[in-house]
Amino acid sequence: MFLNECIENSIDIDYPAFEDDALAIEVLNLMHKGNLESLPVLHEGKISAIVTLQDLLSVKDEGNIESLPLKEMYLTKTESIGLHEHLFDAYSRIRSFSGAIVPVSEKDGSYLGCIEKRIFYEKIAEVFHLGEDGMTLELEVPSVGLKLSEIVAILEKNDATVLSLGTYHAPGMIVTFRVQTHDFYRLIKNLEKYGYSIRYSSKSIQEKDEDLREKALEFIRLMDM
Repeated sequence: MFLNECIENSIDIDYPAFEDDALAIEVLNLMHKGNLESLPVLHEGKISAIVTLQDLLSVKDEGNIESLPLKEMYLTKTESIGLHEHLFDAYSRIRSFSGAIVPVSEKDGSYLGCIEKRIFYEKIAEVFHLGEDGMTLELEVPSVGLKLSEIVAILEKNDATVLSLGTYHAPGMIVTFRVQTHDFYRLIKNLEKYGYSIRYSSKSIQEKDEDLREKALEFIRLMDM
């Protein structure tokens, strides 16, 4: 999924940005006025750095902010994220940007605007179906000879739709699925019959099963009386 397919409408093209020859005091005054945490710094229309409120306050404490341009503040060089990039490739770089915004550029590097970091996180959550439309299933599997296609085939054979999956080590190989199914309890039991070790399943489903068991036991006790 390219960024221009999923976040283009979320870009704030009016978010303030300054060329690097702007005076630090002007930027600080604007940030105070707009209650902003960070701002893009441009060089000839392309992103060169991000200046934070803390950067400017540190310079102010040194006493020379009135005549100091941004380009002389020794700000850390920063690249933007391009609309032509894929969401997954861009995601690993989001945390490297100071503050709560990410500068976005055209393919030629021309600065376009900013987008809030939370938009990226929300879009990733949407892609991997981390909302209420799925259930979580985590399996501990052998790290050698693992064939995800076989596990997916078993899930689908048991009337489950695989929405997304991921793998990690902890310390063995763990496979996590987001699935949709009408009978999550039966799915888990069938996976256990295939010999898979269930490391985790959605608590909400487990809690519902426990509630049903308690109600059933209570009904049996009443019948015995």
